Amino acid sequence: MSGTATAGRAKTVHTVRTPSGTGVENSQPLVCTGARLRRLTRRVTAFYEHHMRESGLKLSQYSLLAQLSDIPQSLTALADRMEIDRTTLTRSLQPLLDQDLVGESCGVDARQRLFFLTVDGARARAGARKQWRQAQLALEQHLGRDFVANLHTQLEQALSRLKPALPEDN
Repeated sequence: MSGTATAGRAKTVHTVRTPSGTGVENSQPLVCTGARLRRLTRRVTAFYEHHMRESGLKLSQYSLLAQLSDIPQSLTALADRMEIDRTTLTRSLQPLLDQDLVGESCGVDARQRLFFLTVDGARARAGARKQWRQAQLALEQHLGRDFVANLHTQLEQALSRLKPALPEDN
């Protein structure tokens, strides 16, 4: 561990490695980014769901309804667009299918499953959209609109930088 003594304690110096590979490796990694993002995601989800509780939809369900239309879509296309694995998407779709908010049909190949938004689903989405909008505005008020806009930019940059670092099936 590199550092300098300060009042009997070693001070660790961290050098950040840039995406281009320049810089010196850290002697110690920063705290776990994944764990912090998971904590933030849980808190943000709870914030939205608190505002959306009257809709009867969870944030993940609303997000899924927002991706559907009356035009049938394959599970694969939907999973790719949402950047979610097909198994998780199938589990998320099941309660919406059970409530007749989402419909299912077969594609050209009988094994292909296609999903579409039903009339009841469109109605539920419209009602939840009003509550989602209130939640979004409240989040922007609490965190600051500029902070949220900057956060969106940084999250998009992180998504685009990490995508090439993963195997193609991710």
